[in-house]
Amino acid sequence: MAATGAVKRLVRAPAKAFRKALFPDYEVVLRDIRLAFDSLEAAHQGIADLQVENAALRARLDEAHLRLDEDHGRLDEALPRLTDGLLEERRLNLRIAELTDLVTEVVLPLHDRDIDPQRLQRLAADTL
Repeated sequence: MAATGAVKRLVRAPAKAFRKALFPDYEVVLRDIRLAFDSLEAAHQGIADLQVENAALRARLDEAHLRLDEDHGRLDEALPRLTDGLLEERRLNLRIAELTDLVTEVVLPLHDRDIDPQRLQRLAADTL
């Protein structure tokens, strides 16, 4: 083994001189290649991190879609009941307004009603 080390030392110096003469920018290119490999490894690591994050976000999105579908189903079930309740509420409010008008006409004589004609004119036409 010592002989191979000595041979390497003897050959290395002339090979280095020959390489410098043939390819003067060898050291610069070698350094740039190392930087490129380091950059490539960092890029691969970044891609791997993004893939993990993407998988987590996709799982969250799938869960959100499931919850949204469940909520949509519940809303579809509740909508007819709410619509019926709203219509009933409107019908009852109209009935209360009719009864209030009837009581006002029956109980209070026309000249005793506390109705200010100026205020009545200021009201919008759709409220009368």
